[in-house]
Amino acid sequence: MSIYDLMSIGNNAMMNAKLGISVTSNNLSNENTKGYARTTVNYASRSPIMRNGLQFGTGAEAVNFNRHYNYFVEQQYLSSNGQQQFWNAKAETLYSVESLFKQGEKDYGLSAALDKYFSSWNALTQDADSSAYRMELSEYSNTLATMLHTMSASLKQEQQATDTAIELGVNDANGLMKDIAELNRGIMAQPENLILQDERDRKIRSLGELLPIKSIHQTDGSFTVITQAGQTLVDGINAFELVQKGPEATTNLATGSAFNGAIKFEGQSSQELKVEMLNTGAVGTAEFRISTDGGKTWLADESGVERKFQSGDVDNKVVVNGVSIWFEDSAPATDLSKADSFNVVAKDAVYWKKTTAHHVNITPLGGYGNEAGRLSGGRLGGLLAARDSGIASYRERMDAFTKELIWQTNYQHSQGAGLEHYKETISTNAVVDPTVALNKSNLTFGNKITDGTLSLQTYTAQGAPDGGRVEIPVTPGMSLQDLVDAINDTPTGAPKMLATIEGGKLKLNSRTADGSFEFAGDTSGVLAAMGLNTYFSGSSNADIELEARIKNDPKRINAGVVNGLGLVNSGDNTNATALHKLMDKAVTLDTIHTSTSTTFTKHLSALTALVGADMDGASRNKVYNETVSKDLEKRQQSEAGVNRDEELMNLTKYKSSFDAASKLITTANEMFDTILRLKS
Repeated sequence: MSIYDLMSIGNNAMMNAKLGISVTSNNLSNENTKGYARTTVNYASRSPIMRNGLQFGTGAEAVNFNRHYNYFVEQQYLSSNGQQQFWNAKAETLYSVESLFKQGEKDYGLSAALDKYFSSWNALTQDADSSAYRMELSEYSNTLATMLHTMSASLKQEQQATDTAIELGVNDANGLMKDIAELNRGIMAQPENLILQDERDRKIRSLGELLPIKSIHQTDGSFTVITQAGQTLVDGINAFELVQKGPEATTNLATGSAFNGAIKFEGQSSQELKVEMLNTGAVGTAEFRISTDGGKTWLADESGVERKFQSGDVDNKVVVNGVSIWFEDSAPATDLSKADSFNVVAKDAVYWKKTTAHHVNITPLGGYGNEAGRLSGGRLGGLLAARDSGIASYRERMDAFTKELIWQTNYQHSQGAGLEHYKETISTNAVVDPTVALNKSNLTFGNKITDGTLSLQTYTAQGAPDGGRVEIPVTPGMSLQDLVDAINDTPTGAPKMLATIEGGKLKLNSRTADGSFEFAGDTSGVLAAMGLNTYFSGSSNADIELEARIKNDPKRINAGVVNGLGLVNSGDNTNATALHKLMDKAVTLDTIHTSTSTTFTKHLSALTALVGADMDGASRNKVYNETVSKDLEKRQQSEAGVNRDEELMNLTKYKSSFDAASKLITTANEMFDTILRLKS
């Protein structure tokens, strides 16, 4: 081996040490850089040389850089962190909602307002003619309505805020998918570019916070990113997209089905409704069932028997959880086939854009994100679950609660009489078409009308009964015009009233200038459906109000009833007692979220408990997955993270190597000088 070989070995050793110092310095400077993976240099011996039959080493050279990153651990982290973000988003969203319902446990909350409302009816029974008790009842009724308005507005605001967060999440996810695809392009062109690899892993982590994902390392250096359910988000240099879409219905016909029509719907629901035909037949005869969990279970009655619905046209809609469903057939008519199915999404939802024409719904069906093909984690999944299985379902339950409270109160109130008779009155509710059957009309409570009798009592100018009662038979199939005709067509000689229609509303007048009338009972429910002689107006949290007639004149509160002689006895508390007893009446709410029959107070308590349980479950799952994620992050950082002490030791090691290499070069140089002196 020559002196030149020694100098070459020393020079290479010096360059290797210098490279090691440079890499170590870079590691130290990026100690606190998020997503940075530490780098080391891989060295290998250079090829030996032969001298005089002997083999001599030629030192070492830097082969490549080694980026320390455990992709196996990272896949576990992405899965666990996706779950943490799911439950964290749900817990954050439900936190403020829970506080709304927790107020019900206090003296000024909704539960307290409901108790005061019912207790005020009880107070009125003590002195039915008391103006003070009537004013008190009016005030507490207004307070209850205000509390329900506040609840409605607050829940709506929370849902709107969640919708905004979902929209931002979709946009962020789409941006990250594009970024990852571009980074794939750069890495495929520069496989040794570690900065791009760090940036790609950071972007994948950010995407994993929004969506439940896993990444697959390809041989060309690119990553394929897919959801846990299998939808491709990034494939090499190609990025897919998520889209938000409004309410829509999709059709999945059975093999051989000839149905050429379509399913239609109106209204909104937090639940997706899967409609599946049970038999073959024309629209109007074929039956179907409905599922809210993608077909795992089907809606059933209180006895657990599966509910069957008859298909109908626009005049024969089926209403489920606030959504009206009907079918439009083609011309000529075609039959629905058994196993034909339709998916009704009566809300905004998030879709994976597989192709321009094919969008796949990935919105979670329930609150746990465990349905096949749907988002099972990520912040976006958690927000969707919190909105649909949380806020929106709470709103639907509360609206059903208020709707039933309005109906029960109005039905009973319409049976009674106040302290003054009517000279004229007009209904609160109006129909769009007076010739349409009332139970098929636009009336919110039209479906509550049953076969029964509407009783009216007229009075002379002196307030004495003007003959016997007028009894009007009522059927659900009557139109408003039919009802008007029936009231006006009382038998000859009987006390009569004048019924007219004004703007779709029913107006009643006494036929004599000084006469008056009273409602003497209604077993059909038509008064409550039309909003005549009722206590509340509206049909939901947002629009419940104390009737304007009562708000302006508490004497209109119907504490008593018309007796058999056609009189309203002074101090009669019959109807006030019946209204107070509604507090203990078991009622079933018109919602698919619960089929329990219990009191209003217990319904409200059950909903409050449900909100608390949902919040508690989300918090517990968040803490559990947070613990797992932190442990996996520690494992990843033990390999990819920069350890200052270790890097300082490496720095000392490379400095020592550099000094040794310098010494080797110095030694070779001295040997060379010695040889030169010998020659001279």
